[in-house]
Amino acid sequence: MTDTLTTDEAAEHRYLAKTLELLESAHANMVDSIDRTAISIGQQKRQMWEHQRDMDHAEKANARMEVSTTITVGNYAVKLRDSLERLRNSPYFGRVDFLRTDTDVSRPYYIGVHGFWDPETQDLRVHDWRAPVSSLYYDYETGSASFLAPEGVAEGEITGKRQYKIEGGQLQYQLESSINIGDEVLQRELSESADDKMRNIVATIQREQNAVIRNETATVLILQGVAGSGKTSIALHRLAFLLYRFKDTLSSSNVMILSPNKVFADYIADVLPELGEEQVAEIDLDRIAARFLTKVVQHQTFSEQVSGLLDDVDQAAADRMRAKATPEFVEALNEWIAARAEDFMPDGILQHSERVTADWVAETYASGHTSPVFTRLDRVADSAIHLMKQRVLDRDGKWSATDSTGVRKQVRAMFPFRDALALYRAFFDQPSRLGQFKMLDRKRIEHSDVAPLIFTIIATARHDSYEDIRHLLVDEMQDYTPIQYAVLRKLFACNMTILGDSNQSVNPFSSSNLETIFSIFPEADCLELCKSYRSTTEITEFAQNISRNDKLIPIERHGQPPQLVGCDTPQDETALILDIIAAHERSEYRSLGIVCKTLDQAEQLYRAVAAEGIELTLLDYDSKTFTGGIIITSAHIAKGLEFDVVIVPHVNDAVYATDIDRSMLYIACTRAMHQLHLTHTGTASTFLQFERERSGSY
Repeated sequence: MTDTLTTDEAAEHRYLAKTLELLESAHANMVDSIDRTAISIGQQKRQMWEHQRDMDHAEKANARMEVSTTITVGNYAVKLRDSLERLRNSPYFGRVDFLRTDTDVSRPYYIGVHGFWDPETQDLRVHDWRAPVSSLYYDYETGSASFLAPEGVAEGEITGKRQYKIEGGQLQYQLESSINIGDEVLQRELSESADDKMRNIVATIQREQNAVIRNETATVLILQGVAGSGKTSIALHRLAFLLYRFKDTLSSSNVMILSPNKVFADYIADVLPELGEEQVAEIDLDRIAARFLTKVVQHQTFSEQVSGLLDDVDQAAADRMRAKATPEFVEALNEWIAARAEDFMPDGILQHSERVTADWVAETYASGHTSPVFTRLDRVADSAIHLMKQRVLDRDGKWSATDSTGVRKQVRAMFPFRDALALYRAFFDQPSRLGQFKMLDRKRIEHSDVAPLIFTIIATARHDSYEDIRHLLVDEMQDYTPIQYAVLRKLFACNMTILGDSNQSVNPFSSSNLETIFSIFPEADCLELCKSYRSTTEITEFAQNISRNDKLIPIERHGQPPQLVGCDTPQDETALILDIIAAHERSEYRSLGIVCKTLDQAEQLYRAVAAEGIELTLLDYDSKTFTGGIIITSAHIAKGLEFDVVIVPHVNDAVYATDIDRSMLYIACTRAMHQLHLTHTGTASTFLQFERERSGSY
């Protein structure tokens, strides 16, 4: 047995050494190719510049085409070089041995982040994790299995599975695995310190996660994932898979991410490039709102709404939010807008001694019945101007811009609403909706009116949509209302991956669950990820006591229990936090997050801690990048982030008292991977009653 094992290990080392040798050679050749391409581009440009006066139009066009083609080749070479550099560090992480039913010998397939061919033999030494054969590694235990080969379904038997840890080209360990991704490797990965950015997880993708990633058929995929289930990472891996699977029809320029904030967008920015794909564009609802509302009305942002709710819940405002956060509201608004087209009262138009009749106006308006109402009005005005202007010119008269403006004013006067805002406000004149609309001030609307107004604008006039986008990823789905989803559906006529966790809503008055979102996307496939990988068992159970999710299944990984410590004075609490930071800096862990309920609290504590000479970063709503080290921020901004160690300060019964406070406390605690510390003065929050009773502290 020892001899066999030694021989097998030697074979593995030889395979790795040969793979690295081929990778080094391929990388050197690619670097040389890039250098030659750069020289060629320079020569081509110089030649164009020196001979441009002697070249005709066709020759110039041909020269530009040659330069463009060379640049394209060079860019492709750079992409290949980057992939080879990643493989030089770790060529593969897994192997699956598969015996086809039509053969006698089992064949090993090595699985890596990217595929790699032997340049001489053209044999695949490493298979891309997204390739069909790689599904054997993720989806099957030893025994009967199949995968979709180029010639059709390949049936057979898995005779062995192996997992590797290779760093810097060195084999750290290899493990036999008869089932799915082995617990030992998963535990090692989960026990590591958090990185500065979200990283790829191809080496530890679990079977239920792989089902989400490789779903090719869903036009809309709704993914509910518990805190720490890796749903955002899985969604990004799904994008990478779709870009690989449909590379002929889908590129990174056709994909967009709807991100909750710029910090989160930066935090996840490295995942797709690590997987060999270009970074994709990201957008948020604030930017969409700015596009449609800048010239219409000022508006409250979502962050301003949440901050206001955390300071003091205005019940009247909360009622307005609830009223606009239902599928029924979307249906009612849509029907009301459609019915307003009947409010058009045709009349004759008189301009520059020329007239068109009311019947002509009515007929022209009716002919555009498939268009939005303001587009129909513009069409009537354009047609009237064209007709009347031609008549004036035929009798040698002059038609001015003032005449055109006069016609447009007369047409608009036939419709009782001056613009989309006026039409939207009139929606609330109905007895059943009185009091549901209120301006924050004379020129500013509440955030709960932003999406309904955008919906009204889009539904009443033609606007450019995001036609180039073929796949939209929507994160934090629970924080978007049905009317916001209705806006997205109008703007993005494409496939979507929508993900989130209903337990992590930051506004309970307008949050959405699976059923609500499904009402907007009835054709969607709905999947759930219930296993939580981020936190230790102790931290997970602690958070479950704050906001229980009976579907959550924690991965068994133990660590120190969360620490709830009361202090006599605010100064004592700050001193305790400084002690925890000092202990962290002496520890093996790299990242520490101080997660407060509000940004005001975060800013005050930031000043106190920074005054002691400690380097830390404050993340607020204006922040654009995520940095490592010690971070201090609010629970709202921390959503989606994770830290080795988390401190949640001020957890007393005055700060954490309402339903929205409970959500914030749950979010804050579930950011912790390895250690969780909670501090307070006075009496601890009632949401922590379970811990007070356990420890006997109040």
